Amino acid sequence: MNRPARWALLAPTLLCWCTAFAQHAAPTEPELLKRDQVAEQLRLETLRFNAAAQAVEDEVRYPRLTRTAVYLGVELDDLLVSEASVQIDERPVVTVKIEETQALALQRSEGLKRLLLANLDPGPHRVHLRMTGQYASAKEGAEPVVMEHAVEFEKLPKTTSVVFRARWTKPGGQAERSAFIRTGGSRRGLDAQVLREQP
Repeated sequence: MNRPARWALLAPTLLCWCTAFAQHAAPTEPELLKRDQVAEQLRLETLRFNAAAQAVEDEVRYPRLTRTAVYLGVELDDLLVSEASVQIDERPVVTVKIEETQALALQRSEGLKRLLLANLDPGPHRVHLRMTGQYASAKEGAEPVVMEHAVEFEKLPKTTSVVFRARWTKPGGQAERSAFIRTGGSRRGLDAQVLREQP
Protein backbone atom coordinates (compact mmCIF):
# COMPACT_ATOMS: atom_id res chain seq x y z
CA MET A 1 0.00 0.00 0.00
CA ASN A 2 1.43 3.34 -0.98
CA ARG A 3 1.87 6.23 1.48
CA PRO A 4 -1.12 8.40 0.38
CA ALA A 5 -3.43 5.41 0.73
CA ARG A 6 -2.15 4.75 4.25
CA TRP A 7 -2.82 8.36 5.26
CA ALA A 8 -6.29 8.14 3.74
CA LEU A 9 -7.05 5.15 6.00
CA LEU A 10 -5.41 6.65 9.13
CA ALA A 11 -6.82 10.17 8.82
CA PRO A 12 -10.40 9.38 10.00
CA THR A 13 -9.05 7.35 12.95
CA LEU A 14 -6.69 10.15 13.99
CA LEU A 15 -9.44 12.74 13.60
CA CYS A 16 -11.82 10.75 15.83
CA TRP A 17 -9.10 10.18 18.43
CA CYS A 18 -8.10 13.89 18.51
CA THR A 19 -11.73 14.98 18.79
CA ALA A 20 -12.37 12.56 21.67
CA PHE A 21 -9.18 13.68 23.42
CA ALA A 22 -10.09 17.35 23.02
CA GLN A 23 -13.57 16.75 24.43
CA HIS A 24 -12.11 14.80 27.36
CA ALA A 25 -9.29 17.31 28.05
CA ALA A 26 -11.45 20.43 27.99
CA PRO A 27 -13.60 20.45 31.16
CA THR A 28 -16.75 22.50 31.21
CA GLU A 29 -17.03 25.77 33.13
CA PRO A 30 -18.92 24.19 36.08
CA GLU A 31 -16.22 21.50 36.32
CA LEU A 32 -13.49 24.14 36.36
CA LEU A 33 -15.38 26.07 39.06
CA LYS A 34 -15.75 22.92 41.16
CA ARG A 35 -12.03 22.14 40.79
CA ASP A 36 -11.16 25.68 41.89
CA GLN A 37 -13.44 25.39 44.91
CA VAL A 38 -11.91 22.05 45.93
CA ALA A 39 -8.38 23.45 45.50
CA GLU A 40 -9.24 26.53 47.59
CA GLN A 41 -10.79 24.37 50.30
CA LEU A 42 -7.67 22.19 50.42
CA ARG A 43 -5.48 25.31 50.61
CA LEU A 44 -7.51 26.71 53.54
CA GLU A 45 -7.46 23.36 55.36
CA THR A 46 -3.68 23.20 54.89
CA LEU A 47 -3.29 26.72 56.32
CA ARG A 48 -5.47 25.83 59.32
CA PHE A 49 -3.53 22.62 59.90
CA ASN A 50 -0.19 24.47 59.70
CA ALA A 51 -1.41 27.13 62.13
CA ALA A 52 -2.59 24.48 64.60
CA ALA A 53 0.68 22.57 64.29
CA GLN A 54 2.66 25.79 64.86
CA ALA A 55 0.57 26.58 67.95
CA VAL A 56 1.27 23.11 69.40
CA GLU A 57 5.00 23.48 68.67
CA ASP A 58 5.03 26.93 70.32
CA GLU A 59 3.32 25.52 73.43
CA VAL A 60 6.00 22.83 73.74
CA ARG A 61 9.08 24.92 72.89
CA TYR A 62 7.95 28.13 74.60
CA PRO A 63 6.05 27.45 77.85
CA ARG A 64 3.68 30.18 79.01
CA LEU A 65 5.76 31.02 82.07
CA THR A 66 8.79 32.06 79.97
CA ARG A 67 7.30 32.79 76.52
CA THR A 68 8.09 36.27 75.19
CA ALA A 69 7.14 37.49 71.72
CA VAL A 70 8.30 40.61 69.88
CA TYR A 71 5.99 42.17 67.30
CA LEU A 72 6.20 45.04 64.82
CA GLY A 73 3.30 47.16 63.57
CA VAL A 74 3.27 50.05 61.09
CA GLU A 75 0.81 52.92 61.45
CA LEU A 76 2.52 55.34 59.07
CA ASP A 77 0.60 55.61 55.80
CA ASP A 78 3.51 55.33 53.37
CA LEU A 79 6.27 53.47 55.24
CA LEU A 80 7.39 50.15 53.75
CA VAL A 81 9.59 48.15 56.12
CA SER A 82 12.30 46.01 54.54
CA GLU A 83 14.17 44.72 57.59
CA ALA A 84 13.89 44.56 61.37
CA SER A 85 16.62 43.55 63.83
CA VAL A 86 15.81 42.55 67.40
CA GLN A 87 18.16 42.07 70.34
CA ILE A 88 17.08 40.88 73.77
CA ASP A 89 19.56 41.70 76.54
CA GLU A 90 23.00 40.55 75.36
CA ARG A 91 21.71 37.77 73.16
CA PRO A 92 22.64 37.61 69.45
CA VAL A 93 20.77 39.98 67.14
CA VAL A 94 17.96 38.37 65.15
CA THR A 95 17.34 40.00 61.75
CA VAL A 96 14.09 39.49 59.86
CA LYS A 97 13.83 40.37 56.16
CA ILE A 98 10.38 41.59 55.13
CA GLU A 99 9.24 41.09 51.55
CA GLU A 100 7.50 43.97 49.78
CA THR A 101 4.16 42.14 49.75
CA GLN A 102 4.42 41.61 53.52
CA ALA A 103 5.38 45.25 54.03
CA LEU A 104 2.34 46.41 52.04
CA ALA A 105 0.03 44.11 54.00
CA LEU A 106 1.54 45.29 57.29
CA GLN A 107 1.07 48.92 56.33
CA ARG A 108 -2.47 48.62 54.96
CA SER A 109 -3.92 46.38 57.66
CA GLU A 110 -2.16 48.05 60.61
CA GLY A 111 -1.67 44.49 61.85
CA LEU A 112 1.32 43.02 63.65
CA LYS A 113 4.16 40.84 62.40
CA ARG A 114 5.83 38.54 64.90
CA LEU A 115 9.59 39.01 64.67
CA LEU A 116 10.79 36.78 67.47
CA LEU A 117 9.64 34.21 70.02
CA ALA A 118 11.95 33.52 72.96
CA ASN A 119 12.07 32.08 76.47
CA LEU A 120 12.97 34.63 79.15
CA ASP A 121 13.34 34.00 82.87
CA PRO A 122 11.33 36.26 85.21
CA GLY A 123 13.17 39.48 86.01
CA PRO A 124 14.34 42.66 84.24
CA HIS A 125 15.02 42.53 80.49
CA ARG A 126 15.75 44.92 77.64
CA VAL A 127 14.56 44.62 74.03
CA HIS A 128 16.09 46.75 71.28
CA LEU A 129 14.57 47.07 67.80
CA ARG A 130 16.21 48.59 64.72
CA MET A 131 13.92 48.92 61.72
CA THR A 132 14.91 49.83 58.16
CA GLY A 133 12.52 50.83 55.40
CA GLN A 134 11.57 53.53 52.92
CA TYR A 135 8.64 55.86 52.34
CA ALA A 136 6.65 55.03 49.23
CA SER A 137 6.79 58.72 48.29
CA ALA A 138 10.61 58.88 48.53
CA LYS A 139 12.59 59.80 45.44
CA GLU A 140 14.79 57.22 43.78
CA GLY A 141 18.16 56.93 45.52
CA ALA A 142 16.90 58.43 48.79
CA GLU A 143 18.57 57.27 52.00
CA PRO A 144 16.70 54.47 53.78
CA VAL A 145 14.62 55.30 56.82
CA VAL A 146 16.09 53.86 60.02
CA MET A 147 14.23 53.88 63.34
CA GLU A 148 15.46 52.49 66.65
CA HIS A 149 13.85 52.05 70.02
CA ALA A 150 14.59 50.10 73.20
CA VAL A 151 12.30 49.16 76.05
CA GLU A 152 13.09 47.78 79.50
CA PHE A 153 10.50 45.71 81.31
CA GLU A 154 10.01 43.25 84.14
CA LYS A 155 9.26 39.75 82.89
CA LEU A 156 6.59 38.08 84.99
CA PRO A 157 5.89 34.33 84.94
CA LYS A 158 3.28 34.63 82.21
CA THR A 159 3.19 35.06 78.42
CA THR A 160 4.54 38.50 77.52
CA SER A 161 4.42 40.42 74.24
CA VAL A 162 6.57 43.44 73.38
CA VAL A 163 4.88 45.41 70.60
CA PHE A 164 6.84 48.03 68.64
CA ARG A 165 4.89 50.38 66.37
CA ALA A 166 6.14 52.82 63.77
CA ARG A 167 3.81 55.82 64.16
CA TRP A 168 3.60 59.52 64.82
CA THR A 169 4.99 60.07 68.32
CA LYS A 170 5.27 62.97 70.70
CA PRO A 171 8.48 63.94 72.55
CA GLY A 172 9.16 61.38 75.26
CA GLY A 173 7.95 58.49 73.12
CA GLN A 174 4.20 58.91 73.69
CA ALA A 175 2.13 57.89 70.71
CA GLU A 176 -0.20 60.35 69.07
CA ARG A 177 -3.53 58.57 68.76
CA SER A 178 -5.06 60.37 65.80
CA ALA A 179 -3.68 59.54 62.37
CA PHE A 180 -4.93 62.88 61.01
CA ILE A 181 -3.99 65.47 63.65
CA ARG A 182 -0.32 66.39 63.93
CA THR A 183 0.89 68.59 66.74
CA GLY A 184 3.94 70.78 66.37
CA GLY A 185 6.14 68.48 68.44
CA SER A 186 5.13 65.17 66.86
CA ARG A 187 7.49 63.16 64.67
CA ARG A 188 7.69 59.78 62.99
CA GLY A 189 9.27 57.16 65.19
CA LEU A 190 8.94 53.91 67.10
CA ASP A 191 7.25 53.35 70.39
CA ALA A 192 6.80 50.18 72.42
CA GLN A 193 4.17 48.59 74.60
CA VAL A 194 4.52 45.58 76.90
CA LEU A 195 1.46 43.33 77.08
CA ARG A 196 1.03 40.47 79.53
CA GLU A 197 -1.40 37.58 79.37
CA GLN A 198 -4.30 38.09 81.74
CA PRO A 199 -4.99 35.32 84.30
